[in-house]
Amino acid sequence: MPYKKKQSPTEPLAVDSQSAAQIIDIQPSSLEKDRREGHLQIPFIKAGRRVIYQLADLRIWLEQNKQIPSSNRRY
Repeated sequence: MPYKKKQSPTEPLAVDSQSAAQIIDIQPSSLEKDRREGHLQIPFIKAGRRVIYQLADLRIWLEQNKQIPSSNRRY
């Protein structure tokens, strides 16, 4: 009997608003507000009536908004 490699589940390319909010740890209402006002500038896709977020875009957004504390700060 030939060996059958078990297929691993693949990561989705995009997720819905609820999942996107969980991934970047914000409230879904913040994503809704961002789509209206653009205050966070998180890229999204309109797929008919649905709104989806590409995981690659979420990763890029997180990386671009990373803050690294300066060691010369005075408090």
